[in-house]
Amino acid sequence: MDTNMNPQISIITITRNRADFISYAIKSAQKQSFSNWELLVLDDDSNDDTGDIIRAFMTKDKRIRFYKNSPFLGILKNRNLGLSISKGKYIAVLDSDDEWIDKDKLQKQFDFLENNHDYGLIGSNIKIIDEKNNFIKNTNFATEDRDIRKKILIRNQIAHSSVMIRRDLIEKVGGYNEKLFCDEDFDLFLKLGLLGKMKNLKEITTSYTRHSQGFSQQRKRAMAWNHFAIVLKNFGKYPNWFMAIILAKLRIFKSLF
Repeated sequence: MDTNMNPQISIITITRNRADFISYAIKSAQKQSFSNWELLVLDDDSNDDTGDIIRAFMTKDKRIRFYKNSPFLGILKNRNLGLSISKGKYIAVLDSDDEWIDKDKLQKQFDFLENNHDYGLIGSNIKIIDEKNNFIKNTNFATEDRDIRKKILIRNQIAHSSVMIRRDLIEKVGGYNEKLFCDEDFDLFLKLGLLGKMKNLKEITTSYTRHSQGFSQQRKRAMAWNHFAIVLKNFGKYPNWFMAIILAKLRIFKSLF
């Protein structure tokens, strides 16, 4: 195991009551061919066995660091806390119910960013499954910067648990916006896209778990308005803004019924 005190990549995992999933996420990081990383797992006041599972991994792998928050902080404060205590040149996100399924995922993205300094981030296509591991679909995101920019306001083209970001750029934009209700990753990518190019690997590197719990009508409305606000503030910054605004308004309208 590489216990380098100066990791090239900081993997940030936020979790809360994910005892059924967290071990898969951690193991998927450990299986990566690129080994010079640290894994920061921030547990937001779980009341199940999540913490015990993480500690068991940590005793055997010194690259893993565990932080237990009590009382509950919320996901956005945790994401920024993870950024503030990380050491790596690059930031990789791995949510606790997702996993990396390409063992060379980190190596491919690291090599790309090392050799393409005008790029600020790189993601990939993903496999979407439900919480019982049933296949839903594979994504077909745009892979090149020009095409990502054309589509991103209409539909986010970067999957959070697939992304690797230059830490100097994420610091320049101030990390995640803690005032947002949701879509903090979408907002972050739009800010980062103003400072550097964006890229997706064509291959599927990540398995993303879509949970089936329904949202209340009130929550759906709040999510729709949150998305609208993000699109609105990017007026003139990305192509197809007008169409994105129309679609965002339509989402609000649908949330009323």
